[in-house]
Amino acid sequence: PGCIDLPAPPPSPAMARCGRLFVSLAWLPLLAASGHCGEASCVGAAKETVLLSTRMTLHAPRDAASSVDLAAKPLLQALVAPRARSEGDGPFVSLLEGLSKVGITPEVQEIIAKMLEDIEGTFPKIVESSKNDTRLQNRTYAYFDTIASRLLQKDAAKDEAVDAARELHKSCRLQESSLSSQVAQSNRSVAEAAQKRDEQLALWQKQHSGMCVAPDSLRSLSASALAEHQDHAEQYQEAMNDYISALHEDEAKVAEHEKIVAVHTERALKCSQRQEAFEDAVCGVVTSLQASCTAYATAYDIHKQEYIDIVSDIAARVINRKAEWNHLKKVECVLQKLAASGEDGNLGDDSSAISKLRSCYVADFENSKFTIAELPPPAQQPCQAPTWPCTADFVQQEYAEFPIDAPAATCASSCLAQETSTQMPAPTPAPEPASLAAILVVDGRNRVLRCPAKGGGDCSTVAGGQGEGGGPRQLKTPWGVAVAPNGDVLVADTFNHRVQRCPTSGSGDCGTVAGVQGEGNGLQQLDRPFGVAVAPNGDFLVVDLGNHRIQRCPGSGSGDCSTVA
Repeated sequence: PGCIDLPAPPPSPAMARCGRLFVSLAWLPLLAASGHCGEASCVGAAKETVLLSTRMTLHAPRDAASSVDLAAKPLLQALVAPRARSEGDGPFVSLLEGLSKVGITPEVQEIIAKMLEDIEGTFPKIVESSKNDTRLQNRTYAYFDTIASRLLQKDAAKDEAVDAARELHKSCRLQESSLSSQVAQSNRSVAEAAQKRDEQLALWQKQHSGMCVAPDSLRSLSASALAEHQDHAEQYQEAMNDYISALHEDEAKVAEHEKIVAVHTERALKCSQRQEAFEDAVCGVVTSLQASCTAYATAYDIHKQEYIDIVSDIAARVINRKAEWNHLKKVECVLQKLAASGEDGNLGDDSSAISKLRSCYVADFENSKFTIAELPPPAQQPCQAPTWPCTADFVQQEYAEFPIDAPAATCASSCLAQETSTQMPAPTPAPEPASLAAILVVDGRNRVLRCPAKGGGDCSTVAGGQGEGGGPRQLKTPWGVAVAPNGDVLVADTFNHRVQRCPTSGSGDCGTVAGVQGEGNGLQQLDRPFGVAVAPNGDFLVVDLGNHRIQRCPGSGSGDCSTVA
C-alpha cells in the first residue's frame, strides 16, 4: 500500500525495430534495490518520499530468438544481480560472466543510453526526498513550540480583570484606613468632650452647693452679704452655662462620631465585597491556567511519541536512501563503461573493459548529504505554578502590605484552594472558639451586646445596661472589648478608668481586673483605657490612652501591671 507503479514507456526506436524486446521502466527500482529489497517490496514509506516499485517486466519475443534478444537479456540479468565488492565474490563472477556474453551492438548501445537517461532522472528525486524528510523533521520539531504557545498562553482579558479587581480592593482599603484614622480621631474627640462635660458638671455641682440659702434668712442678710450671694449666683449661672455648652458639645461629638463610624462600617463592608470579587477573579485565572497546564502536558506527551516515531521512520529511510543512491551510482557506472566500450562484440576477451567494470563495484558512492541529524525531542516547558486564593503564599503576597488599621478580611474565596505544583496545600483554618460564635457590639449606650453571628435572633446584654456609672453592672463610655480564654468578656471601661471582666452568660456582676486603684499612672491604675486584648498566655494587654502606654496585666486580675510599650 502506498507504492507507486511506474507505467511502461513507449517502446524506443531500437525496440520498435527489433519488435521483440520490451523493458518496463520498473527495471530501475529493481536495480536500485536489488541488494536490499525483495520482490514486490517498497524502498521507503513516507508520504513525501518517491516510492519505487521493485518489479521488472521482461517480455518474451514474439518471434524466434534473435541476436538482439540474446544480447540484451544477459545484460539486464547481469545488472540486477546482487552487488559484490571483490572479484572473489560469487555474484560478481556471475556478473562478469553474464556481461562477457553481451554483444555491444548499436541496438544494445541505444538500450544502454535509454537506461542511463532514466537512471539519471532518478537521482534528483532521491535528493528531493531527502530534503522532504529534513523539512518533515524540522516542521514536526517546531510544532512543540506551537503546542506550548497555544496552550500556555495567558488569557489577557482575565489577567486585566484580576489587575482591575486588585486595584479596586487596594484603593478601597486605603480609603478604609483613612476613615479608620478619622474614627480614631473622633474617638479621642468624644473622649475629650466627655471629660470636659464631666469636669464642667463637677464645677457646676460645686457652685450649686453654695446656693442653698433659706428664704426666711434672706431678710437678715446685709447688703454686702447679698452682694456676695449675687456674685455666687452669677458664678453658678456661669458654671451651669459652661456645663450646658459642654453637654451640647459632647452630644454633637457623639452624633458626629456615630456618622463617621457608620461611613467607616459601610466602607469596610464595601472593601470586603471587593476583596471577594478580587479573590474570585484570581480563582478564575488559576482554574483556567491549571486546565491549560493539564492540556499542554497531555498534548506534549502525544506529540512527543509521534515525533519519536517520525524520526525513527526518517532514520530508516536515510539508510535505504543511501543504499539506493550507492547502488544506482554503481549501475550507472557499469552502464557508462559499457556504453564507452564502443566495440561491436563480446567483452570476454577485453581485460581492460572488465577491469573498468570491476572498479564500478569496488567504488563507494556514499553521499553524506543524505545524513539527517536526529534532533531529540525538547523538554516539556514548565507551566507556571498557580497560587490559589486563601493559601499562605497568596495572603502574604496580596495583603501583607495593607494598612494595619484596614487589614484584609478573612480570605473566604468561593474557589476551593487546591494543591498545586508548588506542593503548597491549602492551610487548615483554626477551629473557631465557641465564644466567637457571636458578635460583641459596643453600642455607645454604656453596654456591650452579644448578637448572633448569622444575623438572626435578638441581641442580649453581656455587660452594662444599667445606665452610666461605676457599679459592677455599669459602664461609662466603654470602647474596646475582647474575649478571655474561658469565654468571659473583657471591656475597656474608658471613663471609669478600668478593665472589667464580665460573665459570658450576661448574668452576674463584672469584676475589675485592671485599674483597681482608679485613675492614675500607677502600676494598678489606668487613665481612660481605650482597648484591650488577650495575650497567648492569658494576660491582658491594655491601651492606656491617657498615660500613653500599653500595660500588660495578670490574667488572674490580681497583681501589678507592667508597661510593655
